[in-house]
Amino acid sequence: MVKIKKSLKHEIGNRPIVIWGARMTGLGLVRFAKAEQINVLGFIDSDSALIGRKINGILVHKPNDLTKLEKKYPNLILVVAVSIKESEIMAKLKSDKIDHLKTVIYSNFSDVFYTIDIVGTCNLKCLSCAHSIENHNVPRGVMPYRDFVDVVDKIVKDSQFLTHVSLYSWGEPLLHPNVGQIVKHLHDRSIAVALSSNLSIKFNDRLDSVIQQSPEYLKVSTSGFYPAAYNNTHQGGDVNLVKSNLYRLRYLIDKYKANTVVDVNYHLYRDNNGVNLQKMKDLCSELGFILSTVYALVMPLERVIEHCDGNPDHQTKKLSQNLLVDIDEGISASKNREAESGKCGFRENQVNINSDLTVPVCCTVFNREGNIVAENFLKSTPESIRHKKNHVETCKKCIAFGLPAYNMGYNRLSWEKIAARKKSSDKETLLKLNV
Repeated sequence: MVKIKKSLKHEIGNRPIVIWGARMTGLGLVRFAKAEQINVLGFIDSDSALIGRKINGILVHKPNDLTKLEKKYPNLILVVAVSIKESEIMAKLKSDKIDHLKTVIYSNFSDVFYTIDIVGTCNLKCLSCAHSIENHNVPRGVMPYRDFVDVVDKIVKDSQFLTHVSLYSWGEPLLHPNVGQIVKHLHDRSIAVALSSNLSIKFNDRLDSVIQQSPEYLKVSTSGFYPAAYNNTHQGGDVNLVKSNLYRLRYLIDKYKANTVVDVNYHLYRDNNGVNLQKMKDLCSELGFILSTVYALVMPLERVIEHCDGNPDHQTKKLSQNLLVDIDEGISASKNREAESGKCGFRENQVNINSDLTVPVCCTVFNREGNIVAENFLKSTPESIRHKKNHVETCKKCIAFGLPAYNMGYNRLSWEKIAARKKSSDKETLLKLNV
């Protein structure tokens, strides 16, 4: 681990850097840069929700600003710090004719990106999520704190270079009774922390304990401002409770002077992309939080494969009526050279550890049969996990259908053009409810 850290430091030397990627991977790199006394001049990101903001006290620039920054700092180095989409970024650098800029790829110094799903269940049953599947036999429950400590110890031992860990996959991490202690433990090991929550929870003490530890990144998943839209897609949740907790987050961040980035991840559907979206933008602006949008997808991977095989389940059929970009349109829009080459960032660059210590081939699968590459992470080796990933039958179908690129949301502009052709039912729904 020390050797690789020094090699990254050696690659950068005493030159200033800008970091492409202002979310979790970039924030993890900032933690490393501060420890190594590397001068971070700014972030670069193509997400309009981030541009012009200060993240962790560092300004986020748009990609076109690179030319200006290079002129101001002739010895500048660009570090691409993302977990996926490196190829898309490198292609943009080339098209913008700034590929001559010295560029370092973060993932060249990191074996994998780790996700620990500390909770194996969720309090919601969203139609687009695996937890809405009836009678599934996937184990529920939480990862014991002792197991979590052992997992972190093993990750640190196995990793060539580690700056951050994400504490979520399919589960709701704020359901874990020791979530604050878990964040603290990672920080004690000098590891940055990412969390994701639906925030439709009543555990104020847990929210308090988490923010007291100042996690680097908290993503809040939502899909509406009013119940009429929210209840269609975040089944079992309470959007008014979510909004109340957003205010509480602001209070706790101010109280503890936490340096936590709150990113409200708004899932776009036909029935929520007008008035609902604008109202949530206004709320986030008031609270000083980021609002980023993503086109809703069908999950998990198995349901998408069934659709591609011509056998969609009833949930997928129902959900598709409300999608701005349906499965077939999304697959078509996401096509690119990397997808056609058979590569998959989910499989190759990530290790996901379930709450029961099993390891799935990637974060997009839910069913266990045929998709588990280690029955116990603590008894596995990186080599055995990597080897078994290359022999999972699900991957062959996934790659053949072009689903890695679909799940990554490649070619965002193409998605936007498709969505723009769809009629929104947002205003009509609100008029009927006299909102």
